[in-house]
Amino acid sequence: MGTRRSDAANVYKAAEEWVERALRSDDSLFTPGKPIWTRQWLGELHERFLNRPDESGDTFLAKLEGQLANSPPEVYQLMAEALYIYFLITDTTSSSKKQDNIETILGWSRHVVSIPSNLVDGLTPGIAGPGPAFSNYRPFQVGLLVEFAEQWKQRQS
Repeated sequence: MGTRRSDAANVYKAAEEWVERALRSDDSLFTPGKPIWTRQWLGELHERFLNRPDESGDTFLAKLEGQLANSPPEVYQLMAEALYIYFLITDTTSSSKKQDNIETILGWSRHVVSIPSNLVDGLTPGIAGPGPAFSNYRPFQVGLLVEFAEQWKQRQS
């Protein structure tokens, strides 16, 4: 069995918060007390992101902005939180780049939300170098997180 990296305590703490807040309840990572990881918002995100793939040559964020256009604020926040979880493991992307990507998505919403400082700390150092597929197939991997959360919520009912 593997061991935890001693320099990644904030990463593990953030992952544990996601399990407790998002998976075991419907709470938000960024705005505790606000239901974000609900079946409703996961379904809406699934419809906009997974059911409307953008196969253009644009960047992930450019494609995502079009897919999420005119979404409710909860959908933007849910996607930003899902991307936060996606970024937790990697030690090959800088913390500032991770944060910039997440904040870009949050910035598309008409409701201002920011990443809490304790969760910003979780973006460093990461725990693994997942390889080029991690970045090259980002839509599929983030989509897997969304689908996993949806399935988890269905089984909790």
